[in-house]
Amino acid sequence: MNWEDLKYFVFVARGKTLEHAAHALKVDKATISRRVKRLEESLGKTLFERSRKGFTLTHQGEKLYKNVQQVDFELSKIENDQPETPDFITGNIRISVAEGFGASLMVDAIAAFHKANPFIEIDLVSGSGFLSLSRREADMAISLSRSKSRLIHSKPLVNYRLSLYAHKDYPRLKEISEVADLSDHTLMSYIDDLVYAPELNYFENIFPNFSATIRCSSILAKRQLVLLQTGLAILPSFLATDEMIEILPKEISLERTFWLQTHRAFLGTARCRLLTNHLNNMLSHTL
Repeated sequence: MNWEDLKYFVFVARGKTLEHAAHALKVDKATISRRVKRLEESLGKTLFERSRKGFTLTHQGEKLYKNVQQVDFELSKIENDQPETPDFITGNIRISVAEGFGASLMVDAIAAFHKANPFIEIDLVSGSGFLSLSRREADMAISLSRSKSRLIHSKPLVNYRLSLYAHKDYPRLKEISEVADLSDHTLMSYIDDLVYAPELNYFENIFPNFSATIRCSSILAKRQLVLLQTGLAILPSFLATDEMIEILPKEISLERTFWLQTHRAFLGTARCRLLTNHLNNMLSHTL
């Protein structure tokens, strides 16, 4: 078995496509495919199931990936234990965050961090869903729930509040004095089968007798629809603008926590400590 082939195997297992692995390793897809096939032949095992959607690990592939992960973890610790000059810390940090958080608070946090640490490269991955830290798709994540993986260090970062919002010029505001009055208004929620975290399943708990008229996978789309006076939506307070107003804040109010998650192999690096301290200092006074 060629140990170099294992590197190609790991990147395909993480990204689930040849394109992802080729981009990460800066080689062509044919090289990736050839290396993976050679590894399978040397082991006499099929490691991936191929389909139009990409590469899925077989049972044998999962077993190999689990073992390789541990080796990768130990090698990463050795690499990250190398001393870094305090005044010249370099390297890359890939951090995965939720869409709304990434488009608002995280933008300001990264701008300030870059100004103070210009030699550290940042990959900010913001969207509906999170990259996997266990599969080393990212170094850090700010997520909605605590990871149960032993490979991940988790700590609460900041609490935030959600309320029902409308545009301040929403034409029917005066009609709303209690929750029952919302029954004939346009309410917006997430799309049930596309919700990527259970912490986002709050619509039915708050409105058990109502149905959403508009459903969006994007929280930024919901905010924009509120600004267009299309209807009402539950949004985090940090996404509210001066043009919005809370509706029934005493009756409709939720609190959630953002968790800062870090892969343990990355936890001891100077750049990780810098970003962790920066986020703690900046966000503890924000929400």
